[in-house]
Amino acid sequence: MPQERPSTPRGVVARYALILETVAASSLGLSLSEIMHATGLSSGTTHRLVNALLDVGYLTGQGGRKTYRIGPRLIRLFHLAQSPTTVSLLVEPILRGLVARFSETAFVAKLSGDHVESVASAVPENYSQSHVQPGRVMPINAAASAKAIYAFQPEPVIAKALAAPLKKYTERTVVDRTKLRHNLEEVRRQGFAVCADELDPGVLSYAYPIHLAGAGVLYSIGIVALSRRLMAFTEADVISALGNAARQTSNRLRAELKFADAGEPGG
Repeated sequence: MPQERPSTPRGVVARYALILETVAASSLGLSLSEIMHATGLSSGTTHRLVNALLDVGYLTGQGGRKTYRIGPRLIRLFHLAQSPTTVSLLVEPILRGLVARFSETAFVAKLSGDHVESVASAVPENYSQSHVQPGRVMPINAAASAKAIYAFQPEPVIAKALAAPLKKYTERTVVDRTKLRHNLEEVRRQGFAVCADELDPGVLSYAYPIHLAGAGVLYSIGIVALSRRLMAFTEADVISALGNAARQTSNRLRAELKFADAGEPGG
């Protein structure tokens, strides 16, 4: 069995970190022997640590585990760690494009801990009021942006969100948890969310989930306006524009993480 190099980190956590840093630096992934050679760890240690990282989703194996890349759970953590400032800068041109198309407020929301909040928005020039300001919490039972995100979360995340008190903001706000689950199922089925008069009276909003390779849905992108104005456009036009914007946003967010396609074989 080859001896570990003198420079090899001695702490277990440091060795895990070394493997992750080594794999992340490779755009094509590394084999077990390549990881062992690059890190200076012994064959037995490399095999044991790589298997542990596979078990928790921090690494993923491809080609029958012959090649290893950064896994979906770690990619998700990196996306969650993106600051609102960074996200805002990345999505600003996309939001401006939606504003130019519809002359209404466009925004991006993000799953942050146990809630969804707006992290970026753009409004038309000379617009006196915005219905979505960065930092506003978007409730699961009344905001299209929150529904578009929660609909694609694992069951424990959904259950935790639904366990919290549900406020009735307007007469149309859904507070029945069974009905809300049906609403989330509908969002998953149709691929977008709509909320009319549920959070603010006389306000209509659409939101589209932003799918991130290896991380799932952590963001949504939406349009919000007074109902009478937004209804001047067909739902198909709005959803088509939001779908294109969601894909553009996904590409920009993934580009920030050079290994963001790690969870997608051949990506």
